[in-house]
Amino acid sequence: MFWLLIIAFSVVVSFYNFYWKRRLLPPGPLPLPLLGNYLELEGSHPPGYKTFEKWRKKYGDIYTFWLAETPVIAINEYNLIQQYFVKDGDTFSGRTHVGRQNEIVRGGDYGVIFVDGERWREHRRFALQVFRNFGMGRGLMEEKVRKLVL
Repeated sequence: MFWLLIIAFSVVVSFYNFYWKRRLLPPGPLPLPLLGNYLELEGSHPPGYKTFEKWRKKYGDIYTFWLAETPVIAINEYNLIQQYFVKDGDTFSGRTHVGRQNEIVRGGDYGVIFVDGERWREHRRFALQVFRNFGMGRGLMEEKVRKLVL
């Protein structure tokens, strides 16, 4: 009887992890229980770049991968990035942090992309001032980013 309960519990947890949590998200690689897709990301140097390119070719410009039990939606097309993060940026502000990952990988929460709140405002002001000092306005920066991405 005890083993039957363990098997039933395992089936329910597997169904929840492999189907229910993923049903409303963009397609992506099948995550391992508890680990997500970490093992696939660690296989290349720098970590993840070749894997991200492989997933983009297989699943398209928007796909979901998992860092442990946390889904991450990747966007790989310039017009979609501009639509979601420039034109509709407020929707995506306040993203969750993935534990100590930034501290381990980057030495802390730095930059404009991976921080929120006052630190984000401070980093953004600094970055914009540096860009302006180099003669880059918003239109010119978007054009340069478009050329780099495409």
